[in-house]
Amino acid sequence: MFYIEKQEIFQKPLEEIIEKLLPSQIDIDFNIECLKAQAVIARTNMVREYLKIDKSNSIYSSYRFYSELELKEMWNEKYIENIEKIKKAVEETKGLVITMEGKPIMARYHDTCGGSTENSENVIKNEVNYLRKVLCLYCQNSPNLIEEKDFSIEDIENALKVKFHLDNPYSKGEIKGFFEDIVRDEENRVLSINVGGKVFSGKEIMEGLHLNSTRFYMTPLYLRFTSKGKGDGLGFCQYGGNELANRGYSFLDILEYYYTGVEIEKYSLPGIENPLYGKTIMIDPGHGGKDFGHMGELGSKEKDIVLEVAKILKEELEKLGGEVYLTRELDEEVLLSKRSEMANRIRPDFFISLHMNYFPKSNMKGCEIYCFKEDAEGRKMGNILLENLEGIGVVNRGVKEGNFYLLKSIGVSTIMIELGFLSNLEEEKCFLEENFIKRLSYGITLGILEYFEY
Repeated sequence: MFYIEKQEIFQKPLEEIIEKLLPSQIDIDFNIECLKAQAVIARTNMVREYLKIDKSNSIYSSYRFYSELELKEMWNEKYIENIEKIKKAVEETKGLVITMEGKPIMARYHDTCGGSTENSENVIKNEVNYLRKVLCLYCQNSPNLIEEKDFSIEDIENALKVKFHLDNPYSKGEIKGFFEDIVRDEENRVLSINVGGKVFSGKEIMEGLHLNSTRFYMTPLYLRFTSKGKGDGLGFCQYGGNELANRGYSFLDILEYYYTGVEIEKYSLPGIENPLYGKTIMIDPGHGGKDFGHMGELGSKEKDIVLEVAKILKEELEKLGGEVYLTRELDEEVLLSKRSEMANRIRPDFFISLHMNYFPKSNMKGCEIYCFKEDAEGRKMGNILLENLEGIGVVNRGVKEGNFYLLKSIGVSTIMIELGFLSNLEEEKCFLEENFIKRLSYGITLGILEYFEY
């Protein structure tokens, strides 16, 4: 983690970080089961960020940690008792993370929902199937259930960068439920007005409120905003969760109530020996069966070369802890639609299609990679792979935009690697050497590893 105030990186065990994080995220006086739920939420978000699941978010989250001195000032004589309570909440949920389909969720939470939580698409513009609205009548005793704030018209104009115009004040003034159905004569004197459901003449209002005349209008100087609940309403309602805990529900019950269809399970983080743990990669050896692909002068078939590379990649990536799928493991023809369907069902962290290039009667050689024009992660992966392949002597032909079927039809980041040219005799000879195939596969493996550590 990066410590902003000291401008330095520090490392601590995950569980110790959760202990330090918890006091800034939830009321320490809450029921221990509610604190456990928040500990699992904090751990889930830390693990999700560590795994870089939200690649569209290039800026890491910042977290508020209270120092030991701050906690002692906050808690006074309850400091030791509260520290033990936090340790208990973290220890009794050690390693537990909220997941869906094996991946840590975006565990959103808030203080008080006010009656129901919110659907994700109304807050973050994306529909997330575990962030669904649930009824919550458990936070009615929250001190943050109702808040009232008064704003002057000028305050509202400045905050929202708007301007209220009163060019003809006599045409304004009706406030629904308060002042309605205003009838004026040709000189803008009030003939009648409905005030709170009762009709008065302009003269009656003038006399009752001691106005100077019946030619009057109303302009609000202040508006009172009354809000119910605190926070954006997504996910876990802390005050609701505390009430559920007080009623005897466990932290597991609470989390499963506020996050739809999730599982709470032990989750291992990547380590030195398994840096790709938690990552799913799909390798697509192109062609197969009767579809040879390109064929070199010495008889080398594209379908065979890419399958050999794919199998080595699978073995190497699995050694690093990754979960690897091949679209084909045999010399068989697999339709492009079937490959796409497989990828969209499994939804890997990355899809990599392997091919060989061919340009008749030329000496062109080297590796080039294609990605869809809007796939920034595909371009990033491609550049990293090519840099690593350059290190073993492969000519870098760059990352290019492609409009191929797989690049367009698969809903995850996808690249197509043209490993080399079978139309180049010397390059074909390289692909006949087992040692070259292994070095090439190793270079791709290093690139994939670097991408996920980037």
